[in-house]
Amino acid sequence: MPEVEVNLGERSYVISIGPGALSELGHVISRSGAPTGALVVSNPVVARYYGDAALGSLRSAGVRAELTCVPAGERFKTLKTVRAIYDALLEARVDRKGAVVALGGGVVGDIAGFAAAAYLRGIDFHQVPTTLL
Repeated sequence: MPEVEVNLGERSYVISIGPGALSELGHVISRSGAPTGALVVSNPVVARYYGDAALGSLRSAGVRAELTCVPAGERFKTLKTVRAIYDALLEARVDRKGAVVALGGGVVGDIAGFAAAAYLRGIDFHQVPTTLL
């Protein structure tokens, strides 16, 4: 799968692009530090199409993973939505070595990224924009 490295020193990261990239999600995330668990954050429409594939890829790579959905729409970029993500992270027992995976773009990416940055002083965050899937 083609990869592009964004070289930012300590904040460097890799972008993986290509057909079948979703099936490689677990491998890519495990390679970045073997998270103890992951919470996939999506919206109901995207989750219906790609949720099972994302969870399957993570779990097959040995990552304990759960899925939570947030409503679609800018009006749901609220602390109430962040709290729902925190509740899901706690229920899934995601710790400091865990990760948040945003499955979808827009509101999902924004709110999941914010939650990951503030949860336990920040945990890994992975963006999976479905417009490229």
